[in-house]
Amino acid sequence: MKIKITHLTSVHERYDARIFHKMCCSLAKNEDFIVSLVVADGKGDETKNGVLIKDVGPIIGGRIFRMTKTVNRVFSKAKDLDSDIYHFHDPELIPICLKLKKIGKKIVFDIHEDFGLQILGKKWIPVLFRKFLSISYQKIEVYACRRFDLLIVPQIAMNKKFEKLNKTVLIANFPNKIPDKRPLRETFNRFRLLYSGRISEDRGIWNILDLAKELYKINKDYSLTLAGEIDRNLLKRIQTHEAWKITTYLGVLSRKELYEVYNQNSVGLILFNNVGQYFMAYSLKLFEYMQNGMLVIMPDFGDWLTFNERYQVGINLDTKNLIESALILHQLDNSFIESRSIDNTCKVDKFFTWESQESTLFNSYMEVFCISA
Repeated sequence: MKIKITHLTSVHERYDARIFHKMCCSLAKNEDFIVSLVVADGKGDETKNGVLIKDVGPIIGGRIFRMTKTVNRVFSKAKDLDSDIYHFHDPELIPICLKLKKIGKKIVFDIHEDFGLQILGKKWIPVLFRKFLSISYQKIEVYACRRFDLLIVPQIAMNKKFEKLNKTVLIANFPNKIPDKRPLRETFNRFRLLYSGRISEDRGIWNILDLAKELYKINKDYSLTLAGEIDRNLLKRIQTHEAWKITTYLGVLSRKELYEVYNQNSVGLILFNNVGQYFMAYSLKLFEYMQNGMLVIMPDFGDWLTFNERYQVGINLDTKNLIESALILHQLDNSFIESRSIDNTCKVDKFFTWESQESTLFNSYMEVFCISA
């Protein structure tokens, strides 16, 4: 008998890298599973890569509408699908998944981020309410996590936290293995800097621009490329920064386009601020930078230090002293940068590919299902 699995999201796009391309597509390749994905984008139903995508309609209105009307539509569709296992990806779906649990369904909570910590940095929440909401959410989270059948997390630090509540499995955001015939890197150029991913203040956009400014003062060959989603108001603000004149903003790219950009740049930047969960190092961009032969520039706090001490993938810089950090980066020998870059590609292929996580995902599902059988 095949196991019916449904992934649920009211926030993420249908082709999300972790949810669709990695988890759902991997599961759909297994002949023991029938895989569905419920989304809310108004683009209609479809079947792609063996995954049955079910659309509950577009999100209309703001967060309150999404957290009520849209979530209720997701619940209705989930019940209609009558699956054996429901795997959800958004904290706002906790209430409906508790309902599904009550009617005998097996529930997997994929905790993408430590939301309790992240609430403390949410700009749309008034500062006076953030701590209260953070504590309140964490109480709800603890209650729910103890009742679900499996917790999945992408970070080592999160695994240590949530395994105290329930069975927890670490499934990291490693990139898919690139075929042997990968594009050849363009001429190595240490002066080309890249940041890819969501662009925000907490994720260090001002640190990135300040570093680029200081490097440009040292050598006019330096340039910066940005790729990823950004709030319109923040974009207007960063366009006034002195480093904008050497910056190219590419917007949101497809996976194919992004990998072409990786091939054109030599230094990958991760200069997060030490807020929320940004002390955790298992960021997808870290492994994508490495996979594409780039030197990784990362913060000098938290797991970023321990990761780099173990794997030697780049250098840790002080985001609070970017003048000194720029000098350190500029003074690196070309041989050091190129050797780290070559080594990084090999390290990802050996230790950090999504294929290494698939068996953990399959085995965890079979264990959850067997418990219910």
